[in-house]
Amino acid sequence: MSAERSLLVITDPAARSADGESVRVALDVLRACAPSKIVIPTDPADLQRALARRGRRRVVVIGGDAGVHAVARLLDRAGELGETPLGIVPIDTGSGHGLARALGLPAEPAKAARVALGENERSFDLMSDDLGGLALRSVRIGHGVRAGRAGAVAGMSGRGWRGLWDQAARTVSSTVGAAVGPSGHRLRIEADGRVVADTDRPVLSVHLGCDGSTTPGPMMTEVTVNGYNGRNGTHGANGSNGAGTATVMITGHPGASRFGPHPALGAPVQLRAHEITVRGRDFTYAADGMPTGPVHLRTWTVRPTGWRLFVPA
Repeated sequence: MSAERSLLVITDPAARSADGESVRVALDVLRACAPSKIVIPTDPADLQRALARRGRRRVVVIGGDAGVHAVARLLDRAGELGETPLGIVPIDTGSGHGLARALGLPAEPAKAARVALGENERSFDLMSDDLGGLALRSVRIGHGVRAGRAGAVAGMSGRGWRGLWDQAARTVSSTVGAAVGPSGHRLRIEADGRVVADTDRPVLSVHLGCDGSTTPGPMMTEVTVNGYNGRNGTHGANGSNGAGTATVMITGHPGASRFGPHPALGAPVQLRAHEITVRGRDFTYAADGMPTGPVHLRTWTVRPTGWRLFVPA
């Protein structure tokens, strides 16, 4: 590669401890194909300096989801996320790598490194929340949200990506569980200003997804909000494909006899919306699998083509 195509390889320090062999393989492939500056940040300031001084180097992240988020957040604060395509080599450091898997990136480090070196680039929507947080793929509330593994988080505190993420994000509650209990979550959910669920009817879970990351089920009830249909993203007025909207899937709690303002008896409800607001008592959510909370209010807004990624051909 030319100097213009040289790399800034941001390596998660915890990845070397968790899977040093995979990190070595990825670095060997990257360095063999392009001039590479290898950076192992020790804190957010170190990471920020590396990104600010990268010049025209392509950014490649070796690590887990928390590492990708740490880089994305700093680029976003600098107003550069949408103009900086990322290469990702997923390594499980305890923060998980479900984001890379959902985006179709290879799990093998050598194959992922070759994708990061390629020219096949794709833009993705993202969701930003009212406190500056990002969800590159999905947000989940309720059933299925789990706290991070305490041992893994403690073991990386201050030296790995998890420490960088925890400093950038809100405090993770130690009380998050996989189940929501017998009464479910009583949440008020607004989609583009319209109330689609309220506190009088408990919900089991809420899932917000960009780029089709939620899949309609056979018993899904489709709801139209401001003209957008949930299943295929079509717009009743002008035929738009729903770009710039997220899929919102709400599953009622089995104990509820009727779900929200809609007549479906316990059937999940799916729709699309540009802005989603959730209010409730001490609910916890997971952005791309990383739990945050408890919070009382959060609003997510879809940003079309908000970030770019090198993907397999």
